[in-house]
Amino acid sequence: MGEASISGRCSSLKLTDAPLAPAEYPILSGGKGLRTAYWQAPFDTSTCTYDTTDLTMYFVTWVKSPSAQSVRAWLGASDYFKLWINGTLVGQRTSGGAKPHTEDEYKFPAALKAGWNLIVFKHSFPQLGPGDDPDNNKKYKTFSLRFVRDDAGTPVTNLVATFDPDPSCDDRAPLSTASYTRVLFPSVAHLPGKAGSQWRTDIELYNGFHMAWEYRFRYFREGNNTGLPDATKAIVLQPFEGKVFRDALRSSEFFNVMGDQKGYAWMSGFYYYYATSWGYARAKVYNEASTGTFGMDTNLLSPYDYRSFVYFFNVRNGAFRTNLALVPTKNEGSTYRVRMILSAPDFGVLTKEWPADPSQRLSGFAQLNDVFSYFGVGSTSTDRALLYVLLKDQSPADLYIYPYITINDNGTSDPILRLPGYTLSSPPIF
Repeated sequence: MGEASISGRCSSLKLTDAPLAPAEYPILSGGKGLRTAYWQAPFDTSTCTYDTTDLTMYFVTWVKSPSAQSVRAWLGASDYFKLWINGTLVGQRTSGGAKPHTEDEYKFPAALKAGWNLIVFKHSFPQLGPGDDPDNNKKYKTFSLRFVRDDAGTPVTNLVATFDPDPSCDDRAPLSTASYTRVLFPSVAHLPGKAGSQWRTDIELYNGFHMAWEYRFRYFREGNNTGLPDATKAIVLQPFEGKVFRDALRSSEFFNVMGDQKGYAWMSGFYYYYATSWGYARAKVYNEASTGTFGMDTNLLSPYDYRSFVYFFNVRNGAFRTNLALVPTKNEGSTYRVRMILSAPDFGVLTKEWPADPSQRLSGFAQLNDVFSYFGVGSTSTDRALLYVLLKDQSPADLYIYPYITINDNGTSDPILRLPGYTLSSPPIF
């Protein structure tokens, strides 16, 4: 395993450079301990049996301390273990046979430095399972760890947790790196809309866990492809705290960006599924118009939602206008063009490229307002057009996009954000 070289590298990467080292995967516990179950034992497909003896699991996490402090690590663990903090071996049990987990059984002095501290826990079991073993102490292995200030067990309450705090794990990383701890907010705006309306974005966060948690944001405005964000923000929520940041782009509590602009933001440090599907992170994009305020929750995306070509069905025009937006998978140096095919019974099949000048490239986030007018059919009234978008001439070569369209009511500026759809077979538009 090369234990001495465990450095807390980004999740989804191998734990160390050792040839057979396993890859890291993020997990959150809602209880007092973390458990390894019998069904996690390695399975031998050639014999259809589990390897249930002499097994080891490694756990890696980070905690942020506001200052250097001396603490006590209170630990409970089944069987055998080793605990490292910032590369220093703090405590271990490596002999004496199997034994059940007992909370707070072991007590070790420890030191935390100011900033992020790497905690590595090695958990080893003489036997794990099998599933039909009547002894639950063999089928399930548990450990628990907490930091206290004194022998009375006074909790240390000023620590913060996160996933992948290394900057190399955020949106600058390859798509396959830290892919479970990044979320894309595809639309962040504060700017005038049509007929005097005003676009705004509210960002909502909720921490559904028993530890304080840090969320890190990087915002890029339209056209920026320098790799340097226009604004950054780290937000810490206390256990079970929720907070709404109204007009997040302008808010002094969030991005604090002046002027009228739009763009996108990456959030790092939280498990993507809890953000995209459980409601722990939300973005409300809305339009304040003279006829009222109209808005919507926008879809948050994960690194695996990227595309190189897409279809949008039942695209509208006439009483509505349709805008196309493209977010690059990586920002620095991103340039590209797109080929678009717009088809409908009203006007047949039309093909255009964007930008229209073949010598030009789009940079970073780009939005094409009023797609139908760009094709020269802005007077058409339809709600059944098909829009096909193909990425081309991209740089770097492994660049992809996150595309979406917004369909806006021309009377109220009521918006609909729509992600791409899938086709069972290619429609006859080529």
